Amino acid sequence: MKRKILVVLVALALMLSACGAKSELDKQRAQWDGQGVTHYRYQLTISCFCPFMDVIPVTVEVRDGKIVSLTDVTGEPLGDQFRESFEKAATVEGLFTLAQDALKNADKVEVVYDSKFSFPSSIVIDWIEMAIDDERSYYVTEFEVLP
Repeated sequence: MKRKILVVLVALALMLSACGAKSELDKQRAQWDGQGVTHYRYQLTISCFCPFMDVIPVTVEVRDGKIVSLTDVTGEPLGDQFRESFEKAATVEGLFTLAQDALKNADKVEVVYDSKFSFPSSIVIDWIEMAIDDERSYYVTEFEVLP
């Protein structure tokens, strides 16, 4: 009986912590949306057990919610073989969606928001806590609003 109560309490605690994280995400998204930023650029680094380590950080430019360009560390357009891996996180809206999906489905998630613009500047995801090499992290640096 005590074990069942403990399991229920742990499950409830996990659900409440996920709700709090989602509420924070919603608050930060509203702050981002309220700023009306439509044209911006940033450096995106994805850390994982992935084959594209020699092309990062990738420079992302976005205008009106659409990807204008993705360029690799050498300044060349990002090749098709890696483009899909970066497109999910290549807009601020994509970063929020990624964080929201992870908060809903992953075992462990840490999201840090930019103090000025409120977008997710760091998303660290461990999809299955006891699995090896399933972790993925997204880091945004050098964010700048463009005219």
